[in-house]
Amino acid sequence: SHPEWGIFRIWTFTGADGFLFPESINRDYDMTQYPLTSAAMKVLDNFDLARDNPTNNCQPKGMPLIMEQPLPMEILREGGNVVLRIEEYDLTRTIHVGEDGAPDGTPASLLGYSWGWWEGEAWAPESTLVARTTHIDFPWLNQRGIPLSPEADIEERFTMIEDGAFMDYHMVVSDPVNFTTPVNLSKKWIHVPGVEILPFECDEISAQ
Repeated sequence: SHPEWGIFRIWTFTGADGFLFPESINRDYDMTQYPLTSAAMKVLDNFDLARDNPTNNCQPKGMPLIMEQPLPMEILREGGNVVLRIEEYDLTRTIHVGEDGAPDGTPASLLGYSWGWWEGEAWAPESTLVARTTHIDFPWLNQRGIPLSPEADIEERFTMIEDGAFMDYHMVVSDPVNFTTPVNLSKKWIHVPGVEILPFECDEISAQ
């Protein structure tokens, strides 16, 4: 498909358009504003940012934290699937369009298994891509001590707005182990012509 067509282009994140996690922009954000279960509260109480930050030592982020990342992301169509090329950690996410769940025996992984569908005409620029992800093997929702369990189920919505200048992005995280109700998060991505995806070289000093 043409790279400028619909959501299939390179997207950049700017803090001006909001952060996915409120605590990323507000260091004093009260984590107990998340609908935490008592089990999650226990984990949060024992979390030490210096010791436990999941991105220390250039460790790649898993879902859903990787979608907070500040570097460009390219959305591509590969056959019947949607592929997200994420500059941070040189990661690739595949959304298996048209499937209705993870196949039996799917192993858990950092990014989980994603499948999706279109709301509106399939592949049309004005349609919303909806994705669901399960089988995530990443223990954290965020970088500030809120845990994520293997039971987590994430729904994402990608919608191009303002004639393609922006992409509206919404995420709903359901995790009965850690949340009493689903967590809703959102941000916008901006399309800046000329941006390229570059090889990622993590600097362990700045990653602390």
